[in-house]
Amino acid sequence: MIAISRSLSVFAALGFAACASSGGNLEEPAPAAAPAAPAATGAPADLFSQAQANRGRDSFRSMCTECHTAGEFSDNAFKVKWSRRSVGDLYEFIHTAMPDDAPGILTEAQAIDLTSYILEMNGFESGSRQMEPDQAALDAVSLSSLRSQ
Repeated sequence: MIAISRSLSVFAALGFAACASSGGNLEEPAPAAAPAAPAATGAPADLFSQAQANRGRDSFRSMCTECHTAGEFSDNAFKVKWSRRSVGDLYEFIHTAMPDDAPGILTEAQAIDLTSYILEMNGFESGSRQMEPDQAALDAVSLSSLRSQ
């Protein structure tokens, strides 16, 4: 009796498997999932290169230390202010509003390097890619991960 019961279970399982694989399901198949868009919850590890962050550090030391300390760009006040904004917002602010005594004189390259340096100071990892001054792409990268640091 046990052998018959096992045989029937095997046949039933095989029958269900055959129905499932033959497309015998009467329900509409689920649509294929669209590829996930890049998350805007944090900067990807490959957003900027180490060379950019190094150039940004050098630019910071030569142009920004007259008015700023490096610590103010990674302290709690900075994180609170910028954690609801994007990398694009930070880049745009640096490019258009700095330095205070001559706003807008920084080149795109200087502003992007300074942005890279500030990201590095806040724990974002460098990679092999150069960050480009593409406002739309930078706007898509959130600084929200600053809240958790």
